[in-house]
Amino acid sequence: MRVVLAERIRRGEPSKLKELEALARTMGYEVVGKLTQVREPDPAYQIGEGKARELRRLVKAVKAQRVIFANELSPSQAYNLAKIVGNEVIDRIQLILEIFAMRAGSPEAKLQVEYARLRYELPRIRERIRYGLSVEQPGLKGGGEYEVDVQYDAIKRRLATLRKKLASISVRRMQLRKHRKRRGFKLVALAGYTNSGKSTLLNALTAGGAKVDDMYFTTLTPRTRIVKKCTKILLTDTVGFIDNLPPWMIEAFKATLEEIYLADLVLVVLDGSEPIPEILRKYKVVSEVLKEYGVKTVIVLNKRDLMSTAEIREKLKLLNGFSAPVIAVSALRGDNLESLIETIRGYA
Repeated sequence: MRVVLAERIRRGEPSKLKELEALARTMGYEVVGKLTQVREPDPAYQIGEGKARELRRLVKAVKAQRVIFANELSPSQAYNLAKIVGNEVIDRIQLILEIFAMRAGSPEAKLQVEYARLRYELPRIRERIRYGLSVEQPGLKGGGEYEVDVQYDAIKRRLATLRKKLASISVRRMQLRKHRKRRGFKLVALAGYTNSGKSTLLNALTAGGAKVDDMYFTTLTPRTRIVKKCTKILLTDTVGFIDNLPPWMIEAFKATLEEIYLADLVLVVLDGSEPIPEILRKYKVVSEVLKEYGVKTVIVLNKRDLMSTAEIREKLKLLNGFSAPVIAVSALRGDNLESLIETIRGYA
């Protein structure tokens, strides 16, 4: 599918289109155009109306089939933009939900993705109800109920069912963790920004078997393996983080994220090959999620094979300013993994 990416940013705010393009590529989309506007948000279109008409011209010129916004769009903004552009308009959250749906292989992951999707749909159904009630329409049921009203109630019931099922998964995971603890196992979790190399690191430190590709959100369901040469230490890979996820989406993956919160040690994996501002931005995203749980952490600066010696030294010096220990490794080549295992032994 050919897509155009768009964003509205405030003056001095960095562009989010590079990450949005990576997300689009994960879905197999071809990015054929980009548009950015620097301004405060417009309530009707997110971007200005004149810019929306410029977007329409761009979409027609490059023969795009869809527009994806980096900004979260309200239902009315998405509707107004689609009306002007003449094509489907979605936002970054919808794109992430599509990726989740594509990645969901296990029954647990499918439940989490369905819960997240319905939480996204609910306010949009509510807006359709308000619109339906603002214009004269004949009632579609004997009592004058609107179809969207019935749909809204059905989604609320389904969400309640999904909450119970996800709570049951959480209880089972808790029992499994308690069983492992009783047998003397230490639990170590991998956390990090999506596509930082967590699954590659899991494979390097354990017997492997985790799927690895250069795309976002490869892991939606936790995978646990025994660490090499450490028969009593278990390592779990978890869903990757990404900036500006709404709270309801984090709630949907609570059963997965509990593997991080309840671990004896969390390895925060960062892509060391990226520029320092990007490393710091992604570290901040991860640490914001972890800070209220008081977990013990070690920072793993991954992909050292893509850095010069001077770069490694500079980035280690910078990250050593934080409270957690820092170790530079290459999960792909196996560089410095023995030091990481020794650190895990010492801190777990």
